[in-house]
Amino acid sequence: MREYEVTVILNAGLEDDTQKEVLGRVEGWLAEGMAEDAELKSEHWGQRTLAYPINKQTDGYYMYYEVALDPVKISEIERNFTYMDEILRHLVVRKED
Repeated sequence: MREYEVTVILNAGLEDDTQKEVLGRVEGWLAEGMAEDAELKSEHWGQRTLAYPINKQTDGYYMYYEVALDPVKISEIERNFTYMDEILRHLVVRKED
């Protein structure tokens, strides 16, 4: 298992129920790749103005996670992120040892 930082930017125009559903899916995908004893740390960074428009959106809702994942699962998780229209951008970075 390796430590990763995962940042997800959601469409800021989503309703609260939809936003919670999308974040639940994201956390579910991350939980599938985690070790059994690992903990999912999350931070709500909230709504922020984007540096440039993405899909005609000027604001996004940021969510940050720290998690220990199996490196094999990373490509599957990133693929799931790209197929969701509610996710504007995502970034997965391996933490330094």
